[in-house]
Amino acid sequence: MPWRTLIRISHLSLLNFRNYKDLELALPLGTTLIQGANGHGKSNLLEAIYMMSIAKSTKVSTDRELINNLSVMQLPLEKLTYSKIACVAEDQKGSENLEIHYRCQSSGNPHGFTAQKFIRINGTPKKSSDLVGIMNAVLFSVSDLDLIYGSPSIRRRYLDILLSQIDREYLTSIQQYQKANTQRNHLLKLIRDRAASTEELKYWDELLAKNAVILTTKRQTAIKTLEESSLPFHSSMASDSETLTMHYLSPADFAKNISIDNFIYELEGSRKKDIAQGSTNIGPHRDDLLFKINEMDASKYASRGQSRTAILALKMAESEFLYRHRKTKPVLLLDDVMSELDQTRREQIVDHIKHHDQVIVTTAEPSNIPRSFTNDSNRLEITNGSIKMN
Repeated sequence: MPWRTLIRISHLSLLNFRNYKDLELALPLGTTLIQGANGHGKSNLLEAIYMMSIAKSTKVSTDRELINNLSVMQLPLEKLTYSKIACVAEDQKGSENLEIHYRCQSSGNPHGFTAQKFIRINGTPKKSSDLVGIMNAVLFSVSDLDLIYGSPSIRRRYLDILLSQIDREYLTSIQQYQKANTQRNHLLKLIRDRAASTEELKYWDELLAKNAVILTTKRQTAIKTLEESSLPFHSSMASDSETLTMHYLSPADFAKNISIDNFIYELEGSRKKDIAQGSTNIGPHRDDLLFKINEMDASKYASRGQSRTAILALKMAESEFLYRHRKTKPVLLLDDVMSELDQTRREQIVDHIKHHDQVIVTTAEPSNIPRSFTNDSNRLEITNGSIKMN
């Protein structure tokens, strides 16, 4: 395997994270199969690895929810512990020590504590944005079906996380856009209450417009690329007559003719409504991604099997997307990917993922995994947060 295509996790450390009290795990190249009963920590392990790629969890709303509750309950409040996720990521240039720390402090909230996040790269304190993109990973889990059936915010978040991993300009723009939108909404409420003037909107409108152009353009380009890359995998998994398409949806005409002037023009047209509601009604924060199967809205008409195949195709396209931009194949994390699929489709997945440098697959039922995968895989077993070689 040429080193220029390689990125891997060689070592993973978890301390007081989820249901792991203290874990040190060496991860080899190639494929690793992790088996264990449901609720014993398989998904949490993949979540931790994926967090090293995007610097946050996609599953929780507060960092406190990541902390091993037993580790906190065993100590008095004045001696609260801390949690850590760390890994060694290697590529052709060498290795990086990546760490996410959570310092716990007693609090008056119902949980009795808060968790404050700190990032370290090679021992040096850094921002979360500095960690994003060092180690690329693609995660598939059952919850990814929400990309079809869930709210638009889930799909926007997916695009934001993906593009932020490979594009610093996008990451900066989404941060600036979100801050500007928050400030503009606050100002809209003041104008509604006659505590501010509409003239004050000019600065925030221009800042929103500048970043809206960047975000919308890059999202549309990414969706087109993802759709094209997903077609071969989707065709091999689905029936011959089944097609998958992806569409960027926006309530604003601006998305069809993207420019700063057009966005500002539409903001002005929506101003009266924005002031009445105290919120901005057009822009990337209102847009959506629509999946269609056979030209029909997948969220309304697709079966669960069709949706699962569509999301698997999207994830394989995501892997290719990251590889094209970063020139390193991402770590592929597949959480219970083989369930609800027939044997033919399982074999097709195995045939596809064997081309990746590092793949980690979890299952509660090893019999679901094709022997062509298990025979060549490093095998681990999880029981109550403890891991052993199988």
